[in-house]
Amino acid sequence: MGKNNTNESDQLFPKLSFYNRAVSYPYFAPNYSFSFYNSEFVKGICFDLDKRTPILSVGSNRSPYQLKRKFSLDQNICVTPAVLYDSDIVYAASLSAYGSMPATQWPCKGTKVDLNVLWLNESQLNIMHSTEALGVAYNFVKLKLGTVKIKEFEWQKEVYGYVSIPGVFPFKKDIPKRLSALKSEDSKLEGVSEGEALVYLKNYLGVEDKSLSKWIDRVITDKIYRLRIHEILRSKSIKPQNPNWEVLETCFKGDLII
Repeated sequence: MGKNNTNESDQLFPKLSFYNRAVSYPYFAPNYSFSFYNSEFVKGICFDLDKRTPILSVGSNRSPYQLKRKFSLDQNICVTPAVLYDSDIVYAASLSAYGSMPATQWPCKGTKVDLNVLWLNESQLNIMHSTEALGVAYNFVKLKLGTVKIKEFEWQKEVYGYVSIPGVFPFKKDIPKRLSALKSEDSKLEGVSEGEALVYLKNYLGVEDKSLSKWIDRVITDKIYRLRIHEILRSKSIKPQNPNWEVLETCFKGDLII
């Protein structure tokens, strides 16, 4: 493999420590369409998308790194660039099992965010429901028509997504903060990195006797401790007054990953 290909592979599928996996969220995502096809990463769209469900990816589900962890390269999936209108992407009032504060959608009139849409078949959608802890961490939603535009082709049908059930972390003055890693226009919210958000949360919880790395390690390894934090965050969270999505009643087969 040539040097350029090696560098690209390292960017798409980095080898991350537990600490870097937490603070690097939502990870690198290409600004072009890509597929996992015949066990390889391929630039472009490799199969018909008409019979697949389009899922707006607001966090790590845009990233080849995370998608490989969830599906492996053996699953034929496709991701296309998209723009989300009249919403921003902010930090949810929760912690993932790998120590990150995850993303969720927040209505924000006039804001545009560069994101991606993930196209899944029925069995893959069931896997995604499991990894999103459907009904516990996230609701499955249908987004308002016209709020998502696929960049490379016309799509006038529904687009779906996941929205945090606990709500949004309020930071200071009950105002969300957006993910600074995501490109946006006309945002009304301050952006912070994942690392900055985790430091704020750690201080908010009054944890003073541990470094960020050691605290993240405890979040990952001590599920009871992590769930106690969830309860604190849920009690302090804020929720949108006029969401531009509809929560769908959804069932799936399998175990939740929380």
